[in-house]
Amino acid sequence: MQWNLDKRVVSEEEHTKDHGLVIDYDEVGRKGALGGGEKLITKWYGIYQSRHPGNHMARVVIPGGVVSSVQARRIAQVGEDYGQGKLCITTRQCIQFHWLKAPALADMLRDLAKDNLSCFHGCGDVTRNVVACPLAETCQYRRIDVLPYAKQTSRVLTESRDLDNLPRKFKINFSGCGAGCGQPFINCIGAIAVLRKTDSGDEETGFKVVIGGGMGWEAFIGQELFSFVPADKIVAVNRAIALLFRDHGDRRDRTQSRLKFIVHKKGIDFCRKVVLDFLEKENVDTSDLETVLVDDVGDAYPDRPLLEPNPVGTDGKATVRAMIPKGEMTHLQIRQLAALTEKYGDKRLQFTQRQNVEIHGVKPEKVAEVNEEIAKIGFETEGFFGIRDIVPCVGTTYCPKAVTETRVLYDLLMPVVSKTKYNEIWDKALINITGCPNSCSPYRIVDIGFRGMRIREKLGSVEAYEMRIGGEHNRLGKVIGEFKREDCPRVVEAILDTFLKERKDGETLAQCVQRLGVAKAEQPVAV
Repeated sequence: MQWNLDKRVVSEEEHTKDHGLVIDYDEVGRKGALGGGEKLITKWYGIYQSRHPGNHMARVVIPGGVVSSVQARRIAQVGEDYGQGKLCITTRQCIQFHWLKAPALADMLRDLAKDNLSCFHGCGDVTRNVVACPLAETCQYRRIDVLPYAKQTSRVLTESRDLDNLPRKFKINFSGCGAGCGQPFINCIGAIAVLRKTDSGDEETGFKVVIGGGMGWEAFIGQELFSFVPADKIVAVNRAIALLFRDHGDRRDRTQSRLKFIVHKKGIDFCRKVVLDFLEKENVDTSDLETVLVDDVGDAYPDRPLLEPNPVGTDGKATVRAMIPKGEMTHLQIRQLAALTEKYGDKRLQFTQRQNVEIHGVKPEKVAEVNEEIAKIGFETEGFFGIRDIVPCVGTTYCPKAVTETRVLYDLLMPVVSKTKYNEIWDKALINITGCPNSCSPYRIVDIGFRGMRIREKLGSVEAYEMRIGGEHNRLGKVIGEFKREDCPRVVEAILDTFLKERKDGETLAQCVQRLGVAKAEQPVAV
């Protein structure tokens, strides 16, 4: 027998992709189910298989997390008609519908398109939803409004047919200042706005670009590719980085296929050279892309700018927030929020990475009134970016990859973090819960993070969590142990009690851990 040696040695997914990336959802509806390679390719259209047989999830792509009130009503209608009246906010500012049936997918996608909404490239080996700071447009600390650049990057890369087939998912984030509210260091690309002085003494805005960040089984913090990219070239640079990923990503072993592994294995200098080569091929002048240290001359910013309640922006208008428990709400509730932004705000809703909703453009004298209206809908309006603003992924409630029911842990932790003794530190720690190593809720970059796992016992295994503490947006937390789910509330209480005792004025939990070391925190939680 003669071996056929003309085949690429690639993963099974790559062979499937070679046969095309097009699906006829009307035909899927006639068949009543997705078959064969369609189960993989459907991800390119933002649709996943659910944990529950016969059901699907769809993810609406929302660059920067901003929708008009009209689009919000369309989302509500689709959730009501196809998703049992519920919708989930993701940690990348998208909206997800669950309980979708294959025969109705085509109609669902058509209904979304009526108001310029789409699930295209919501999943799959493509550029995923481009994320931006929730206060991008009016934050008093911003160097530049990054929202237009996030939207333009999303449009250009999504419309680039030569980027439809990447080695794996590709994530991009825009942050308006060095505080990193958009979490730039854990993305494939993090574009961080900076303000610098030119040789002539003028001020110029642009971006510091870091690449190769990411979570998963092996986590990396992004490395600096350019210290300064002029604002009008950031989209071209992002495209060039995507081309680097396309051509050099591992297509054989999907566990090693993210951009972070290219940076880790080949080095940042190699990546920079490839990116510059692509830019030159596309006739982009690279002479003003900097790699030497650039001083940011903008105003000082706090460690966590988003903590300010109902912040008033540079436009003189306030932002009012609604805390969405577990990131899930009903079609009725989003309709009510849409009505509120039309009456009091800028006729848009902002979805955040902490799975909450914001109404921007509120007159300061109307803030209290809007908060009262939000409370009537059933949502809290205080405590954002603090210990009660817990972010869980959907876990085994929906996700086939999860190993723990994250929302149960959420319910177990809420009575602990709501104790009055923690009122003085309510804003000094963030808590994230993820149900598997994919880290859809990025547990490594918060003060207290949980990653779902199983612990063996004599008669099988039980739900448990790896617990980390001391993470920040640009630094990974340290593991302090693995605990059964029922023990996690006790451990959290011990950590917070220790923090109450040991902290210095103004310190976050992460800063306290960095100062004292993890060993100090491990002592009170020893089983």
